[in-house]
Amino acid sequence: MGFCPADQGGGKEAVLEPLKDHLKDYEQLMVQYYGAGVQACYRGPRLYDTDSTKRTVIKVIDWYKKYRNILNSEIIHLRRADGRDWDGLLHVNPRLKTKGLLMLYNPLKQKITRTVKIPLYYAGLTTTASLREKGGAARVYQLDREYAVSYTCTLQPESYGWVTIE
Repeated sequence: MGFCPADQGGGKEAVLEPLKDHLKDYEQLMVQYYGAGVQACYRGPRLYDTDSTKRTVIKVIDWYKKYRNILNSEIIHLRRADGRDWDGLLHVNPRLKTKGLLMLYNPLKQKITRTVKIPLYYAGLTTTASLREKGGAARVYQLDREYAVSYTCTLQPESYGWVTIE
């Protein structure tokens, strides 16, 4: 379980209250927790303080509910999170329709484009994989001899992205 200190601890840089003034950071924090399959304990008097904050919370929770089964599946760390370049997690479960969910994070203050090797052996895929970026149109990839695909993505500064894999 992770702790989200909305109004206490860690100094003013770590406090998210008022939530409406830190909406991007609040969303990023929720996505980091849920995207890693972690249930957060929110420290503070409320989950939202304005309609826009409420919409953001609902959007993230709806996303989590939609992909709950794969997000609560096994995780493969693709790159160590060091704050110097992209970070990535791959959830895999060969028994589900969505056999993988890739979470990518850009902690940098500039836009990046990276080619990521996605290992799909533990997702149960052997020849092809269908990838959908943020629920968009599917693109079919051929798996290489290591049961992996090379995926090129662009991430905005201090942002995240996700890809479902079937």
